[in-house]
Amino acid sequence: MKQSLRKSVGLWILQRITAVLLVVFLGLHLWVSNFSTDWAVSLRALIDLTLLGLALFHGLNGVRAIILDFGPGSQGRRYLAVSLVMLGFVAFLFGVYGFWPLVFTK
Repeated sequence: MKQSLRKSVGLWILQRITAVLLVVFLGLHLWVSNFSTDWAVSLRALIDLTLLGLALFHGLNGVRAIILDFGPGSQGRRYLAVSLVMLGFVAFLFGVYGFWPLVFTK
């Protein structure tokens, strides 16, 4: 199997896995948000950051799939991959920055 096909199949499988995990972690998020006590602040932050990471991967991988439907060349694919990874990393760091006071100011 060609390397690019293997990568595409792997990302397709990860897209489905993250969809299922998003449903699970969204349920955990709702449960912990409504029924947690003060001791569960770090658990809530861990669940929320995991939810953020899953949502970012799932969403940006979906954007990648849509853009690849337009058939960019190999240079465009490389630029797209680097751009989406950088955007995801910056967005995740922004989310960590937002959660920081909630976890460490108690």
